Order: sequence, then structure tokens, then C-alpha cells
Amino acid sequence: GANSIGVPVILKYGSDWMKQEVLPPIIRGETTCCLAISEAYAGSDVAALRTRGVLDAKGENYIVNGTKKWITGGMYADWFVTAVRTGGKAAGGISMMLVPKSDEVQTTVIKSKYSSAAGTAFVTYEDAVVPKRNLFGQEGKGFQIIMSNFNHE
Repeated sequence: GANSIGVPVILKYGSDWMKQEVLPPIIRGETTCCLAISEAYAGSDVAALRTRGVLDAKGENYIVNGTKKWITGGMYADWFVTAVRTGGKAAGGISMMLVPKSDEVQTTVIKSKYSSAAGTAFVTYEDAVVPKRNLFGQEGKGFQIIMSNFNHE
């Protein structure tokens, strides 16, 4: 399911707090995560994604705005392993962050020809507050994480 796509990013690139606080409830089946990369406007061109993350005035939180489409498990997710543009154009401006489900992260089911059990979703981020510590690695290194994760997906 969706956990098998999102969890490897946490295992390989997540900080210690993610591995200690986020992973155990996922492994116990109490919470879920999904990988949120694809966008309606970018399609399979990951480097063209539009979802943006901008640091707030204090530099403590990213404010994330944008949409993701065809997100497997998005309807059930508590955590979204999300590709976000934090810098300029192309691949070098992409970062990956762990976005918690909140009122600012809304999901809508996408009906598809395959099983509805997949919980495929359209995800909307509207001023979603994401702590800076939720960044995977460094800003601008998200494209490499995405490509690495696609190897097993």
C-alpha cells in the first residue's frame, strides 16, 4: 500500500525524530503515510512541480501551498512525504518534507478504474504549516531523494 512507497523515504533520509516518533505508529498500523509528488500540471515531469514551501518570517516553519494528484493512500494518510519547491526552477529548487495531516491539508477522493481501496486522492495544501525540522536532508536536495525512491517503487 501507500506506506510501502512513503516509508522508505523516512527510513533512508528521515531525521532521528522522524524515525523515533513517526515510524513506530506507522509500523504498528496506527497511522499511515503516503508519497505526494505528482501534480496535475507537471505530470511525470517532477522538475516542473508547482507546490511551494516558503519559510515564515521567523524561519521556523515552511508555509506550503499547492496541489498533488493521483496520490495513492492520500485519503487515509496522517503524513504526506511531499515534494515541494523551496527554490528556483528545475530540479535544484525541489525539497522533500514530511507534512502532517491538518485542516490546511485537504484530500478529495479520485475515482479511478482500479480499486477504491487504494484511497487515491487529490491533495490540497492551503497555508499548511510545516516545521523546518520536517525537511528531509537539505533544501534543494529533494530531486535526488525522489529519483532514489523511484528505483524501488
